[in-house]
Amino acid sequence: MMDKILVTDIQRFSFHDGPGIRTTVFLKGCSIRCPWCSNPENLEPAIQRYIKDGNEGLYGRWYSSAELYQEVIRDKEFYIGDITEYKITDPMMLDKLPGGVTFSGGECLLQMSELEDVLRRLHSEKIHITIETSLFSNIEQLEIALKYVDLFYVDIKILDKMRCRNVLKGNLDSYYNNLSVLMKRGALTVARIPVIAGFTDDIENRERVAELLGSFQGNLLKVEIIKEHNLGISKYQSLRKAGTSIKVPDYKGVEDNMLIDYRARLKKYVNVPVEVCKI
Repeated sequence: MMDKILVTDIQRFSFHDGPGIRTTVFLKGCSIRCPWCSNPENLEPAIQRYIKDGNEGLYGRWYSSAELYQEVIRDKEFYIGDITEYKITDPMMLDKLPGGVTFSGGECLLQMSELEDVLRRLHSEKIHITIETSLFSNIEQLEIALKYVDLFYVDIKILDKMRCRNVLKGNLDSYYNNLSVLMKRGALTVARIPVIAGFTDDIENRERVAELLGSFQGNLLKVEIIKEHNLGISKYQSLRKAGTSIKVPDYKGVEDNMLIDYRARLKKYVNVPVEVCKI
């Protein structure tokens, strides 16, 4: 299915996945396995059964590039503004950007080749494009994104090489390589830092995150600290009821005082807004 794109959901009128009013497309399939993932329905690159409230359904649907383009372009009237009118010279300009389309996941970079025609058409329409990514992908997929994407939301999770491999099943060298390319190209970036008890909240990891942010070049617009939440529990349960073997996270929670201290620490390393987000 080389011309097909596997989508879990299309959310319209979103305010949380980029600037302005957005249409967010959740792509199915992920390159890592975060034990705390709040979107478990997006992990596997295949259609999956679920059972919720006694009703059976499917996570995932195949779209051709033409079908997906038509799905998102129909919201064009809500994407206020022409992206070419905006020249960001100050991080505070982020909130002034027009709405547009956000591609999320899972890991949306995994389907960049299949998605390229959609990106090209949106770009030609001067519609603002954002992606949310963990950056665990091959460089070829990132290169496609760099041709069309206006804003990157980049996760910073576990920055110890062995723990990254053991916990996330990710290659930290690949992550750093992709991040380096992103910075060298001057791609506009918002850093997202999930703070998860027992995984990313230890002092060593927080110091590594601070040092990494301090190395960012002039393309960083904002830092978002994401507080641990359990909003994905019902999705895990719906998959398990349909026979999928998947472990439900044991969320322990993090203290607000620690997040406040973390924010203060990060602000010493960057000259952009640092926010604590409680989704």
